[in-house]
Amino acid sequence: MGVDMMIEAKSHNDVAEATVGETFLKSLTLLEQVHRRLHDVVKDDLERAGERSLTGVQALLLYEIGDGETPASALRARGAFAGTSMSYNVKKLQEGGYLVQTRSNDDRRTVRLKLTPAGQDVRKQVAALFERQAHALEPTASVRPDDLDAFNKTATRLERFWSDQIRYRL
Repeated sequence: MGVDMMIEAKSHNDVAEATVGETFLKSLTLLEQVHRRLHDVVKDDLERAGERSLTGVQALLLYEIGDGETPASALRARGAFAGTSMSYNVKKLQEGGYLVQTRSNDDRRTVRLKLTPAGQDVRKQVAALFERQAHALEPTASVRPDDLDAFNKTATRLERFWSDQIRYRL
């Protein structure tokens, strides 16, 4: 291989690495924007229905708690919410009458969360929003089920990659 070919090959690899790095950074930016926009969409839907006391994050927390009793640790383990943010929002939701929290009789450190009727109403509203949007994705945004499958696979791999980075200190 001549010097010119070696330089060209190295140059091509540098461009490929820069492109991967740029693409990765663009993906990170988009993930963050999509995450924030989800909160905005949920908040907007609540406000249109007259509910102005909740943030999008708080409404999503109510949605994640679900219909039964949920240990707070389960929400953290699923990666739905960070510890400090979750503690603050649980307190605000309890003060607002959207949920009750109780300590387990077996292990006083375990906190269980349950929605009040007001919390159930918000949860149903968020579920209805997600249902409407699921049906509108393809006709209005050209997002097909196979696009979502590919996105979910990639997001799962990224989540696993980042979890391993932390867990195994890679």
